[in-house]
Amino acid sequence: MITYLKMKKNEWKVKAMVYGAIAAFAGSRKDIARLLQEMYAAFKDVPADQLRKEFIAQLAETIHKENAAENR
Repeated sequence: MITYLKMKKNEWKVKAMVYGAIAAFAGSRKDIARLLQEMYAAFKDVPADQLRKEFIAQLAETIHKENAAENR
């Protein structure tokens, strides 16, 4: 029983470290998540044959907006 409790304690430590690393990674990638959300909203109604053209246009527009915001 003592061995089981020690094993569980170590398991919780490992889980805490892994979840902490995932949270730190996700926190540092908020800009990418926001970009993906904007891209999904722009493309959800686009037919497959026009998707490539629309994707390139929307990506260029988003990059232009972010560059303009950084230069202010």
